[in-house]
Amino acid sequence: MDILVSEGTFLFHVPYGPSLTDGSWDASFIDLKANPNLIPVLPPCVGWPETQELLKQLNHAHSPFMTLAADQSFAKGPDPARPVILTSFVTVCFAEISHNAKHILTDLTAFLRVHMKDLLQEISTSLGHPLDLEVILEIQPTHYRTQRVHGWSLTVMIIGSGQEHHAVRGLWGWGIQALMDALKAYAPIEG
Repeated sequence: MDILVSEGTFLFHVPYGPSLTDGSWDASFIDLKANPNLIPVLPPCVGWPETQELLKQLNHAHSPFMTLAADQSFAKGPDPARPVILTSFVTVCFAEISHNAKHILTDLTAFLRVHMKDLLQEISTSLGHPLDLEVILEIQPTHYRTQRVHGWSLTVMIIGSGQEHHAVRGLWGWGIQALMDALKAYAPIEG
């Protein structure tokens, strides 16, 4: 298990959407903070209660965060020892756009790295084996078009791998739970 931290150079634009894509919900920005009722029907959430719960927590009315994008998918693994990979990402920012300064997102990233690493180590110890899980925390410059502000956002990628789909999904679920627990530790949600 490893948690990597990086800084992207690609400028992420929000909102993005149907005018830039085929018009489907699969690739358009939806303000889930303002429209939490849409979370259960979003393509990344259908059949994925873990993603649905993560998006509900991040976009909760009392959460300081909001999500900009999220998805997950299975893929063929790199070798016979790990034939199945489940890769996911969620891009997060502060709901208060003025809080999306680089130093604030860098502090959030450092906090999440320490807390997720501790939580995942506890899980690994209780299971009695290392977790075949990789976590990448990447801050990237972000242009918030509606507010006409340049700031930053954080993408959290969680990659689990193993022998079979069910076990890999369970492993990935530990990573999602560690992220949710670390976010709660950073900013407890009241109400």
